[in-house]
Amino acid sequence: MSERNGLVVKNGKVLMPDGGTCHGDVQLQDGKIRRVGPNLQAELEINAAGGWILPGLIDLHTHGIHTTSAEGGSLIEFANFQGSHGTTTFYPTLFCSPAESARQMERHRRETDELRLTPQVGGFRLEGPYLAIASGGSAGALAPITAETTKMMLRAGGGHIKIWDVSPELPDSPGLVRRLADEGIICSIAHTKATMAQARSVVAAGARLVTHLFDVFFYMPEVSDPDPDIFGACMLDYLLVEDRVTCEIIGDGLHVDPLNVEKTFRCKPPEKLVFVTDSNTGAGLPPGKYKLPGDWGNVQIDGPNGGVRLLDREMILGGSALTPMDSFRNVIRLFHKDIRTASHLWSRNPARLMGLNKGEILAGKDADLIVLDDELNLMYTIVSGTVVYKGL
Repeated sequence: MSERNGLVVKNGKVLMPDGGTCHGDVQLQDGKIRRVGPNLQAELEINAAGGWILPGLIDLHTHGIHTTSAEGGSLIEFANFQGSHGTTTFYPTLFCSPAESARQMERHRRETDELRLTPQVGGFRLEGPYLAIASGGSAGALAPITAETTKMMLRAGGGHIKIWDVSPELPDSPGLVRRLADEGIICSIAHTKATMAQARSVVAAGARLVTHLFDVFFYMPEVSDPDPDIFGACMLDYLLVEDRVTCEIIGDGLHVDPLNVEKTFRCKPPEKLVFVTDSNTGAGLPPGKYKLPGDWGNVQIDGPNGGVRLLDREMILGGSALTPMDSFRNVIRLFHKDIRTASHLWSRNPARLMGLNKGEILAGKDADLIVLDDELNLMYTIVSGTVVYKGL
């Protein structure tokens, strides 16, 4: 007898929590995975046609996609675009002044009924304002750490701020990290020229993530002996071997050289590495020239691994053009790993970092899944047991 109000994804290669695969079905009911096995039934059925049934993708770091963004765009539209790229959870990322970040968070909360209308949104991520280096962002987005600013932004977030970036060299960064960690917010080391001692201090205070490793991190060897033949270690080396922190990488081969990606695979424990898009407005669009909303102006996109290039500013890199599915495929095709590794980087590992009931296909886990064919084309995206995207 079929299960009422349920959905079963049939006839697929199911990635199991132990990393193995089984050929069978996944039954979903009431927003949860109910069973995995052969010959399962439900009121609605999807045929995976022998393709892959995998946990949904989780993007911890995304500023925008297609023609929308976290700053000024609609989170409902953002979520719709994300679903078409296999994303079942994402963290819209703000990099603007404290006042503007607060305004945008308050607007998003109003428009989504405290995020209830956007179940794909895991919460907000603040890449600013507590950074030492603006890099691709605006220097006007930076601000010193103060109790007043922190309190104002926490109030504006309404309990939905889940990740907050900070540069370890800023005064009182350990105190800030300790306070935010006590509130359950993941603090991430970002945009920095910090010393090892400064990095160690914020890790000891509770920092557990590293923002786009190798990108906006400056290698400054710390050598007590002035002998030039001695190769000194630095904060980057420390983060590679510090098992308490998870490192995120923008996996397009442009922001991080593939050799450094491979070095990270070899240094970090398998569960302490995640891939992110750090995508901006324009990501996911076909190659071409576009005029994007806001102050982006005219841009050129040559594909997911070429970045978003600003035509009116000498083709400088304006951000990542990746989508989660692009980066998932890159794990396999560009960095030569297997589908199990790709799934762990994009599902299991971020879910465990954020304490989510997601990221694995197991009874009782949230019913967030993707279905891919053998060419890794996206066939379905399922969020909380509901199909939010169906491929052609």
